[in-house]
Formats: sequence, C-alpha cells, structure tokens
Amino acid sequence: MSTTKKLNQGLVKLTKENINEGRLGEKIKSISGSDKVLTKNELIKERRKIIPDDGIGEDIYIFGYGSLLWNPTISYETQHLAKIYGFHRSFCMKTHLGRGSFKNPGLMLGLDKGGSCKGSAYKLNKDDAIKNIDILFKREMVTGAYKPKLVKTKLDNEKIVFSLAFTADKKHKNYFSEKNTSVKANMISKANGFLGSCKEYFEYTLESLEELNIIDKEMRAIALHLKNN
Repeated sequence: MSTTKKLNQGLVKLTKENINEGRLGEKIKSISGSDKVLTKNELIKERRKIIPDDGIGEDIYIFGYGSLLWNPTISYETQHLAKIYGFHRSFCMKTHLGRGSFKNPGLMLGLDKGGSCKGSAYKLNKDDAIKNIDILFKREMVTGAYKPKLVKTKLDNEKIVFSLAFTADKKHKNYFSEKNTSVKANMISKANGFLGSCKEYFEYTLESLEELNIIDKEMRAIALHLKNN
C-alpha cells in the first residue's frame, strides 16, 4: 500500500540532492545558537554502530511513521503496511530550526517508548541499501537528536523483518515529555522554520496515515484542537 508523495514548502526543500550535498546541515549551522551538526564521518560512524558496511545479512527495511511516509527521499523496492511493538508515534521532539524557531519551537514526531505503532516499511534494494541508509542518517541524524534502532517489524503479509527506525532519545535536550494534546496543538499551530510550518508537517502526515487507514489517537486529538482554534 503506497502513499502520495509530497514536498515541503519551506525555503530549503527536503530532497535527496539537498541532503546529499549537505545543504540541510549548512542551513542549520548558519542559524545562531543552533545544535552541533554531525560531520559526514561522524554520521557514518553512527550508522556503522547499527548497520555495518556489508549489511546485516538479510533484507533491510526502513520504518516510516512521520515525514518518511510522504517524503522518503530514498530509493526502495516496495512499500508495505507494517507494525512495530514497544514504541508509539508521538510529538515528543522539539525543533527550533527546521519546523520551528527559538521564539516559537515546533514539535516533530518520534517513536517514544511503549505501545505499538503502525506505519510503512520500505524494502531497500540490496545493491544500494547502505547508500540510501546514509542519506537517511544525513537527514534524520544531522544533529544526533534521535536514536536509530533495528526493530522487529511485522509486515502486512505476516512476514517478520528488521527495519531501521529513528526513535526518540529521552536524554536529548529536545525531548518533550508533555502529554497534553492542547499544548502540543498550540505549539504546532504557531511554529515555522526553514523547512516550512509545523502545521504543514502535521497535515501531510495525517493525510498519509488516512491513506493507509491508520488511526492515531494523538494525531486525531491534535487535529480536533487545530480545527477548533
């Protein structure tokens, strides 16, 4: 089951070319007070902790639960409806850059501990799997805000595979533990950054979940707050 692909409307487009050429990191470094940007070698070192250069001995999948649903920026063979256990989708990572500012920080999705999560699993081509994983590390781990993990994933055909997922780092300074959906909706409604508005990120993700017939309680609660305010 596929999802409609979209591109962000901000000043910096989140494309494979821009990510590969380091434009995302360059923009972050240009903003005063921004987080440290990891170098190419540092990103490869982080990736090798999870996935070595010669792979993991089997097919590698990428688990998408947020913007990867509508803008994966990688090449892949197939897209499957999938489910992981032990983590749930949540707006639990603050952003002062891409989708927010220091005055009005936004919120990004992360995989927080507990429960389960439905999303998409992208099967990578063996010939260029590592190349595509490195693209994702340049995108998702540019400031080291997430904890990449290989998680057991159940596909829609009942097959169990390992997929790479970017989970929330509770020790990171941007981790946001607030559970109140009205607080989250208020932050999302006001935040804008160089990638675009936080509301755009929310709406594009909600549209993709609806295409996949995935019901997410927090997303729906936030959508109701945004509609009524």
